[in-house]
Amino acid sequence: MRIALWAVVLDVAWTVALTAVAHSPGLHSTPGMWLGVFGLPGVAIANWVQSFFFARFNLYFDYSLMFLVNWIFYCSVIRGLVSVKRKFW
Repeated sequence: MRIALWAVVLDVAWTVALTAVAHSPGLHSTPGMWLGVFGLPGVAIANWVQSFFFARFNLYFDYSLMFLVNWIFYCSVIRGLVSVKRKFW
């Protein structure tokens, strides 16, 4: 349960930062590129689903799908880190 909550916190912070950067300096700036790196699975999958299954772009669906994919990704990364920590301690 704690892993899922930490993943939600990371994902909410990333999504809020992404919306702020998208509306100010732009996604092709240095902060935008780094946000793309940290949200890579969500950004890639959401854009692929949007272009493959839907004829037009929907911003809310895109952010929602990014949030969901990144939450699953962050849960697995945090779970892996906890597993490695337990192995060494």
